[in-house]
Amino acid sequence: MTSADVGIHPWRLLRNASSVDTPFALRLVVHGRSGGVVPTGLTTLVEELQARRQASVQLEVLTSEVTLEQPTQPLLLIPLLLWPGTHVREDVPMIRQRLRAEGADVTMLPFLGSWSVWWDLVASALDLRSDRSMVLVHHPLRAGVADCFLRTLSQRLGLPMVPFDAWAAYQSREPHRRPLPLALAPNRMTEALRDAEGVPPLLDHPLIRQGFIDLLAALP
Repeated sequence: MTSADVGIHPWRLLRNASSVDTPFALRLVVHGRSGGVVPTGLTTLVEELQARRQASVQLEVLTSEVTLEQPTQPLLLIPLLLWPGTHVREDVPMIRQRLRAEGADVTMLPFLGSWSVWWDLVASALDLRSDRSMVLVHHPLRAGVADCFLRTLSQRLGLPMVPFDAWAAYQSREPHRRPLPLALAPNRMTEALRDAEGVPPLLDHPLIRQGFIDLLAALP
């Protein structure tokens, strides 16, 4: 998928509703590792995106206590989270509330996993229509909203799905299957799956990464 595929009118409604003459500042919400550590791939993505947009792009790391500087322009709050877990349902709205209390003009976008254009990009870059060897692997979840969402995603992509703690048993039964970890950046799960001939973290895939940068660069 090229920038033309995702960037023609991906944000038509948002553009129509916006009266902002200059680009929005972006605040991308990511989980991060313990202590607020962020993989290099995410920090370089911010740098590339900021150069493209000529506007502020920040990372709000859920595991970090660092206070970010408040942009002067209106702000788009974008949760880079793949399913509607507690972070999406509780933590991100609290961030929006805090920013508004600080005087920011904030518009919050839906979490990344709910974007059809995102999964179209992933499916196209990984050629999921023709490669049926992959299986979605996710962090173990409690039954509920997030679990239901992932089952729907499995149906949408036409791929089976297993939690990470069941992967070893699944692979022993289905040795021809390759894991597609549902993770944007390296984490303990993707590192553990590295030797299983699977897909790297999604934003480490060059076509997905570039398409995603193009998509965010097209925001108003």
